[in-house]
Amino acid sequence: MNVLLTSVGRRVKLIEYFVREWGSAGKIIAADCDPTAPALFAAHHRQIVPRIDDPAYVQTLEEICLRYDIKAVLSLIDPELGVLAAHAERFSRLGVQAVVSGLDAVNLCLDKKGTCDFLRAHGLPCVPTYTLEEARAALACGELTYPLLAKPRKGSASLGLVRMEKEAELAAFAQKDELIVQPFLQAEEYGVDGYADLVTGELTTLFTRKKMRMRAGETDRSLAIRDERLTSLVTSLVSVLPLRGPFDIDCFLLGDQYAISEINPRFGGGYPHAHESGVNAVAALFRNLRKEASKPNIGDYEAGTIMLKYDQVMLVHSSRLTGEGM
Repeated sequence: MNVLLTSVGRRVKLIEYFVREWGSAGKIIAADCDPTAPALFAAHHRQIVPRIDDPAYVQTLEEICLRYDIKAVLSLIDPELGVLAAHAERFSRLGVQAVVSGLDAVNLCLDKKGTCDFLRAHGLPCVPTYTLEEARAALACGELTYPLLAKPRKGSASLGLVRMEKEAELAAFAQKDELIVQPFLQAEEYGVDGYADLVTGELTTLFTRKKMRMRAGETDRSLAIRDERLTSLVTSLVSVLPLRGPFDIDCFLLGDQYAISEINPRFGGGYPHAHESGVNAVAALFRNLRKEASKPNIGDYEAGTIMLKYDQVMLVHSSRLTGEGM
């Protein structure tokens, strides 16, 4: 039961979890467009592929799937989720399951303004999100005040994030397309790692944590918590948004209420905290690929643990940076 993980980047620990969980049941193949991506060297096999916007990208993945008799493919970055979702049927014809939510759900999660509108329509609290035109109107009536955050409407990993302190800075962004504006929140940030069963659609695992420190858009240090308000919010979200497989949700605590900031339908950067705490979404995926449903197991972990990420170093010979390898 070989599995292909794409756009693996620096996610060495996640690849190690897959290798460990799969054991002798199959091989883990990692793919990335950068031959120096560290996670490539944690898998059984590695593949260098074109960028995800290359016209030959999907065909390249298909060729890898046939070469290694792949049973499932999943991506670790937001921009690629739509590619897999859009071609899920194409992979299915090869006997490969694209582990990704449906295209409508993926596109909604990538669109920050669309996400906010969806949440509001379903009575779920969210971080207020405006188009530039809406932000100007909200500023004029006092609904919104500086400082503000501007970011790409369909961005990822905190790329393009800009803090604005005054009107002149907002005006400088007026000519840019596809930007959204949010209030700059001085509030505690929380993360949720979950898994929605591929067989039943039920919420199978849920792990909640307070973010203590961020680095490059990912959780670097976090504190495991249990809060029924947060658990209830995410449970309500999954009941109206058909997520499938792993997902990661960012929230802020505003007063006594949690508000959803972003929804990422993939393994998040803070997932190792959940995994090391016994909340094993990789095992849930393994069962699903064997056509077995996982029993819901919500909140079965110890609160109070702290995840501390740190850097490690690996040395590889330059001759290993081309082609495929073990």
